[in-house]
Amino acid sequence: MDCQDMRTSLGRAITHGDLFGRFYDIFLQSNSKLKTMFTNTDLDAQKALLRQGVNLALLFAEGKSIGKSAMNRLRHSHSKPNIGVEPSLYQYWLESFIKALAEFDPDFDGNLEKKWRQALSAAINHISGGYLEEEVKSA
Repeated sequence: MDCQDMRTSLGRAITHGDLFGRFYDIFLQSNSKLKTMFTNTDLDAQKALLRQGVNLALLFAEGKSIGKSAMNRLRHSHSKPNIGVEPSLYQYWLESFIKALAEFDPDFDGNLEKKWRQALSAAINHISGGYLEEEVKSA
């Protein structure tokens, strides 16, 4: 998958405001479990990690080894025995990111939304697919 359109969209959105801050505003209001999970989180540090993570997710969607390696690390760190992010929560992440992009990218449209969803869903499916992985291995 070619992700250049998404990189350009991301650049426009970042130029027009605090995309990642707005993402967390939307995200943490989208589900009560999320607010609890992020209670003691340094959101400034988390915003920087999110920016890096989105770029790595695009590399993953393109089939690049650095993206695959990063998504494998997230798959492990977010699994049930570690951070324990339930697979059902990723829908809130995706919807919140799409909403924030739509607010900050003046050229955001249905075609771009479809591309973003496709690219990010690939990474989300990979990460959430490992939720029970460590538990199964040790059973």
